[in-house]
Amino acid sequence: MRTVPVSRHRFVFSTHYRTLTQMTQAKASPKEIIGILGGMGPAASAEFYRRIVDIAQHEYGADQDTDFPPMYLYNLPLSGFDETGFRHPDEVKKQLVAGVKKLAASGSDFIVIPCNTVHAFIADMQHAVEVPIVSIIDSVADETAARGLSTVGLLSSESTRRYQLYETALAERNVRVVSANDEEQGIANKIIHKVMAGTQGPTEVSALRTIIERFANEGAQAVILGCTELPLAIQQPDIHLPLLSSTDILAHAALTRVYGPKN
Repeated sequence: MRTVPVSRHRFVFSTHYRTLTQMTQAKASPKEIIGILGGMGPAASAEFYRRIVDIAQHEYGADQDTDFPPMYLYNLPLSGFDETGFRHPDEVKKQLVAGVKKLAASGSDFIVIPCNTVHAFIADMQHAVEVPIVSIIDSVADETAARGLSTVGLLSSESTRRYQLYETALAERNVRVVSANDEEQGIANKIIHKVMAGTQGPTEVSALRTIIERFANEGAQAVILGCTELPLAIQQPDIHLPLLSSTDILAHAALTRVYGPKN
């Protein structure tokens, strides 16, 4: 067996030590506490939390427990709300306001809500608390503009579509939206319900592909998954057109506040 010279061992150890030191030095430290108003639905909220952890690990070098951001997660079992969006808007608004107040009182430095539809009431929620609420709609619209996209397809809940949440935000950034028609929205509603029940599969991927192909034929350069259930039904390897996951974009926006901009 060949003997490795001692000097080689020293070199390998020294190089490894320097690499570990550089990784440690490259870590960012969490600066703020995230308040997460979840439960709309629970699977989407769990995926948002998972993305927070994953991004912290792979983009901010987090490995020890103290490297990860402190978070309060309030899983709100929202009544008056289903896969289409609002069934009883006033009832929903009252619960949302109470929810953000709980998170603010718990010591959250800012609040995120991994549900697009309830951002119809973001002004009411923001008025109820002093801590900032980071808008998922504005975060996605900003990312869309930052990518230089001029036309995007949009998949969302029926209420998000009805309230024109994305259309309004994207128009302010000079981005054209290709929205789902009534038949496609009905399909999207069923898929969202499947995700809520944990029964989505290849059939749902195929149905979303068909809608997205229509968007592409209408000039869409990317597709916004404007419902946080949808990234659980279709992922980028399933389709050629770029997908803009509202879950993923909100997670990045939250961590930028926690750690500061990446170098």
